[in-house]
Amino acid sequence: MKKMIESVETLKKDKFASVETRPGVYTWWFRSSSVNRLLAPLGTIETKRIQRQVIDGEEYCALYFGIAKSCRQRARWHMSQHHSDSSVRSGYLSTLRQTLSALLGKDMTKAEKAVNDFIGKNCYWQWETMGSRKEAEDREQHELRTNYYPLNIQGNKAVPPSIIAKLSDLRQRHKK
Repeated sequence: MKKMIESVETLKKDKFASVETRPGVYTWWFRSSSVNRLLAPLGTIETKRIQRQVIDGEEYCALYFGIAKSCRQRARWHMSQHHSDSSVRSGYLSTLRQTLSALLGKDMTKAEKAVNDFIGKNCYWQWETMGSRKEAEDREQHELRTNYYPLNIQGNKAVPPSIIAKLSDLRQRHKK
């Protein structure tokens, strides 16, 4: 297993070449100074429960955790996906991009630039390759039971259902 972390800008610049194609898990780290503003539409968030890490001399918060059949493919999907009418209508738009669109107050079909700018300025992506898809699934289940990731909806046991309901509702309202 190999664990790596890199800025979104660097990953995009090197066309994700440093990211392996093996299965794994990943964490989205958000610049702490952007977190309160980003999460404000959700109401009261237990920010003290959010994992924090200093990256390149600045504090970041882990807000989203996911699983990937291919770490490289998932990085490319989350960071480079287009917000086309068909991807929004079909639900193919990455769940993270749907969530960020809604939290930034933008309709999903019009949010591509805002989401790209936001993650480019505020995010690091950490990934860890795993021996198998099953190993990655087990890790994801453990993480969503024990750690506080306010942007995850499915399988999230640590965040109160009221926050997940607000996030789901907000995403539905911006699905246009």
